[in-house]
Amino acid sequence: MIVDDIYSENDKRKLIEFNMRERTILSLKESLQNAEKKPGIIAEFKRKSPSGFRNKFNTDILKYFNSIKETIAGISILTEPHYFGGDPLDARAVQCYSKPILIKDFISSRAMVKSSFMAGGDVFLLICDFLDYSTIKDLVQYGGSLGMEALVEVHDPNRIKNIFPAENVLIGYNRRNLRTLKMDDRAEDVYDSLKSFGLPLILESGITSENIGKLHTERYSGLLIGSSILSGDEIR
Repeated sequence: MIVDDIYSENDKRKLIEFNMRERTILSLKESLQNAEKKPGIIAEFKRKSPSGFRNKFNTDILKYFNSIKETIAGISILTEPHYFGGDPLDARAVQCYSKPILIKDFISSRAMVKSSFMAGGDVFLLICDFLDYSTIKDLVQYGGSLGMEALVEVHDPNRIKNIFPAENVLIGYNRRNLRTLKMDDRAEDVYDSLKSFGLPLILESGITSENIGKLHTERYSGLLIGSSILSGDEIR
């Protein structure tokens, strides 16, 4: 499967080796809490995805975020290069907006967390469906030592056990099954279990102006939205 292949190639990835941070770390938790309109939107920039998305309309990253900066609480930058066309330099570019930056990648090592920090990231992604509890715990704690927050994401209800709850953690529920790359929304099934951790919850994937009213978004602290906004959909 594609995502398994990405993880298997992580040791060959070229990582950031010098510090490109231009400002102090910003808290996504605080930004979502202080968002004028709730839940706060974390807007994602990507060039393509294996699910079939192609960014045809908003290819200029600075022009894109200039147009939406007043309506978002955070920025997500997809940095995986092969399948998503990502580039860590995109994170460096968007530090000018003073919004917390999520490094959206298939992170599996301390070196990748450190690279996310050096690129200018404030938050990094860990995916419970592909990482075990001990790995997630180690990377959450290591990120915390750098001052970073972690978005610990899950889709499979059987992988909720891999969540490591900590002060610097936000919990994400991905409506997409990353093993099949198909939408498979089980939010109703897992919501109570995720809420019990007492941490901010983020709803991810496939959120559009057409379905947002049906997704019980009031339950969440944030919405991670990529393809629909990039394609010109006006969520708000």
